Amino acid sequence: MMLKQGVSSQRQHLVNEPLFCDTTERLPLLRHKWKNRKGEGLLSSVPGGKNYTLVFEGDSLPDGHSARNVVKVASFAELMLYYGLLGASCEMYISPEYRYSHFELLKKLEDVQISLANEALAEAEAETVTSLLRKIPLDISGLLESPLAVRDEDVAPGIVDPEVVHKTNSANALLSEPYFAGRLVYYNMLRHTEELKFDHESDHVQGMLLLEAMRQAGIATTHLSSGLPAAGGMTLMSYCTSFYNYIEHTAPVIMRSYTSYTIPREMGEKDSFAICQVFQWGKLCAEATLSAVVFMNSERYDRHRTRTEKLSARNKRLFMSKVQAMSKTVDP
Repeated sequence: MMLKQGVSSQRQHLVNEPLFCDTTERLPLLRHKWKNRKGEGLLSSVPGGKNYTLVFEGDSLPDGHSARNVVKVASFAELMLYYGLLGASCEMYISPEYRYSHFELLKKLEDVQISLANEALAEAEAETVTSLLRKIPLDISGLLESPLAVRDEDVAPGIVDPEVVHKTNSANALLSEPYFAGRLVYYNMLRHTEELKFDHESDHVQGMLLLEAMRQAGIATTHLSSGLPAAGGMTLMSYCTSFYNYIEHTAPVIMRSYTSYTIPREMGEKDSFAICQVFQWGKLCAEATLSAVVFMNSERYDRHRTRTEKLSARNKRLFMSKVQAMSKTVDP
């Protein structure tokens, strides 16, 4: 399935550009070539060519220019994480004034590669990534170019392959086919599964349904974004959820998901986390952070289950021994 990506733009070369400070005095020419080959790098001389435009705090877009989505960046370290998350769907704009006063930073930016950004992102904690995701607005223009349903009259794409949400029946999958943008994966949330039954109708999407949809998004994204084989499995270790707004039945629901998982060099298990956000009408309605132990194949997962069952059986024996001993002291 061919999925649409962010719109590309041709960048320009800037050589010996006159720079001006906040006063009326002319600054010396900064004799420096901005390496900006076509289709490569992060820096852009003209903002608005990509779905997201990153701008340092204290800097701004030039007069008369706009961008689809502007994200303010606090530091170089934070920039690397944004680049890892957004990939080719983002650009970095630096004004001439800001370049002059941050020349060393500019030199660092010219050498930034997506591989380095991905390495930085792989080291980030879940709380850090969650905080950054909250600052990334939903990319409406990109989603309108995608197969996903955005407007009330749009038709959602087909159901995701049930195998990537660990289901055998597609009627139990709550996600549509995905749309990729950088390391982020988007889905439409579906509203019905045979596995969950409610004893009354609700005027909004039930919380239990949201919990299951976000759990499935974490699993699916680990397979689809990080390349976990279909035979791989995972054990959920924690699930932290926040609800912000009701979700109505009458409009499309968009889910945005990220996973920290990458294929390990060795075929063993690996700790990872996934973050899922739920939007309706561009508004964040719920989000969850899920941590898990991920296994590359079913054999390793089965061995883990066997160890867990043995531990459970031992705990049961110890508990029952305590119960029996206490019963003897209590009984007359």
